[in-house]
Amino acid sequence: MNSDAEPSGNLPTTRDAKHGTVTINAPGLAIITDMARNGHPINGIAAALGMSGRVLRECRKRQPEVEEALSEGLAGLEQELVHSLLAAARKGQIAAAMFLLKCRHGYRETGQTDTAPKVAVQINLPGAMDERAYARLIEEGEGGSCPSPRSAGRDSSPGENEQGGRGHAHA
Repeated sequence: MNSDAEPSGNLPTTRDAKHGTVTINAPGLAIITDMARNGHPINGIAAALGMSGRVLRECRKRQPEVEEALSEGLAGLEQELVHSLLAAARKGQIAAAMFLLKCRHGYRETGQTDTAPKVAVQINLPGAMDERAYARLIEEGEGGSCPSPRSAGRDSSPGENEQGGRGHAHA
């Protein structure tokens, strides 16, 4: 890291002697942009500037131009990679095309990516009935009363109502 004793015009960084804070100057911003565009990790960029990753993170918080330089470099890298993948996809490399569709356009291997609500329909059918119980169900239906699902599957004697007693159900 550079000290404040040297002129800051050509130095990538300077340190404030009073507070010990590091400032990244224009040459340092150019280094950040170039290294980010070439795919270097943050810790590698920090090392090239003569500082730790922690100090670089502090500079990013304190100096908006540092964050802008990093973002500019990463955007350049992204553009270059997308261009390379697109060129490969156009030459017939299906894996490159699939990767671009997934990353840039939200495609997935399974199902749709839309967030539209799905309709779910549930049909509940009564349990299996023997012939006598089915005939009774039909007869009761013609009479105007509709048996409950509980009694429809029950094997009871003719004329028995839902409460289990004798008698006929009337509409």
